Amino acid sequence: MIDATANGVSFRSIGLGLIKHNIPVLPPTRDYNVQLAGRDGEIDFGSDYGPRVINLECVVMAEDTTLDYHRRVAQVAALFNAKRGDIAFTFDDLPDRTYHGRYAGTMDIEKLLFDGMVTIPVKMHDPFPRAPERIKELTITESPRTIPVESDSDVGAQPVIVLTNIGTNTIRGLTFKNEYIRE
Repeated sequence: MIDATANGVSFRSIGLGLIKHNIPVLPPTRDYNVQLAGRDGEIDFGSDYGPRVINLECVVMAEDTTLDYHRRVAQVAALFNAKRGDIAFTFDDLPDRTYHGRYAGTMDIEKLLFDGMVTIPVKMHDPFPRAPERIKELTITESPRTIPVESDSDVGAQPVIVLTNIGTNTIRGLTFKNEYIRE
């Protein structure tokens, strides 16, 4: 089983075993198109990503079929209560990523003797996981010089460039050239 946490609470601590997590490779797209009368096809205004739904397939593990089982089910319900807002999820097999979402849908439990099988749908309104920021600091000691700016992210991001003059000379000219490859 995969070890996971929800807002820092280990699934195992409440008797919940994560069998697998189904995280789509990409969130679904929202396409913006307009059909005009008298014109073939449609006009494409691009697309963006919608929310991503991940499914957590779990087993509720209990010591007995009555009291402990119902206590475990109540703990699962309390942990995933949608009224609490977004929950930060971490998975041991996906290090350095945090998924933020909340329970959305239905959580039917199929009871099997002491245990119960449940799939927990989690909706990520911001469809991309968060990861630690990787900062590369660089001091320019000579000019002109070309500096490559790289992003370690899964998704393209705009770089933030901060220039600080620590010398006594006035900077009389500065040129930025933004070149990137579009696929």
